[in-house]
Amino acid sequence: MGTKEIKISGFTGMDNVKDSENLFVKGGVVQPRIILNSDVTNKGRLKKRDGYTQVAALTTPHSLWGGSTCMLCVSGGALYQIEGDTATSRGTITDDLLFYAEVGDLVYLSSKSYNGIFDPDAGTISDWGIDLPNGPVCSSTTGSLEAGIYHVCLTAESDDEISGNGPISQITLSSEGGISISNRGADEIAWCTDPNGDIFFRIGKTDTIVNVPSVEPLPSLFCYPPPYLSNLVHAFGRMWGSVGNKLYYSEPFKWAWFKKGTAFFEFATDITMVAKTKTGIFTGCEDRTHCLLGTKPEEMQNLDVGAGAIPGTLAYCNNIIELGDTISPPEKKHESVPVWV
Repeated sequence: MGTKEIKISGFTGMDNVKDSENLFVKGGVVQPRIILNSDVTNKGRLKKRDGYTQVAALTTPHSLWGGSTCMLCVSGGALYQIEGDTATSRGTITDDLLFYAEVGDLVYLSSKSYNGIFDPDAGTISDWGIDLPNGPVCSSTTGSLEAGIYHVCLTAESDDEISGNGPISQITLSSEGGISISNRGADEIAWCTDPNGDIFFRIGKTDTIVNVPSVEPLPSLFCYPPPYLSNLVHAFGRMWGSVGNKLYYSEPFKWAWFKKGTAFFEFATDITMVAKTKTGIFTGCEDRTHCLLGTKPEEMQNLDVGAGAIPGTLAYCNNIIELGDTISPPEKKHESVPVWV
């Protein structure tokens, strides 16, 4: 049986969606259903891909990330720092998809079940946020407080940082006296209002309140440690991240303080992408993408700007010319431009 010569003059990109299984789409041009380890050039030629070189042997690594301070990934429930061709375990976390935000010399870590802070110089992981203490158990004692209704709460302290307040307790002094706290921990700070007041002032690491110096108000009132976040971003002096269809943000310059009851934007569907720019934040959802235009949450405008975003497609590009810009000179370029699909 003789052979039949097939003349191929070029190739298109692969198409495994169309119903037709014809080899040729036009004279001499082939449209493959599957292409392995090759790319199609602009001239319709097949070019072998360069492939990959193994740098470090890890078990199902994922969540690869690189910043100005380090390169990190997750493997087997541990955080690995990659330096050259060496991957060094820096501690146990979880094996969930991990998100990163670099702030100065530190890298903040968050997943659906874990939060932490990685120090690339020391190679160590520390806690991100401080757990709230219990509510104080109060009783009356001797002192110089005037009669009235007082409110008392506690904050925890670690490395000169304080937590948000725990539950608030109320006590009524029917006559001049003081307030005794029976369950304050050694690293917990007491805060108390003036009689019939609503501002908490620092009392200190003491179990007895005999006067209320109206000097230092509680700065972390109603704050919580950070929730477990996806799509982590540091922008405008705050930490941002998503949980389901909510985009949470921290207090300004206090990345461990989140007012989870009020400090968030809520969207119709789950958030799949968060991208920062100099003038706002793009929030991609399953159905639509929104631009929160502005740098202060209370002033941001929520604009619908297009279709939803595919998770994992976000990249920041440099030296980008603004699309449709016919006025600016050609040398004007934009840095850290978010691009996604």
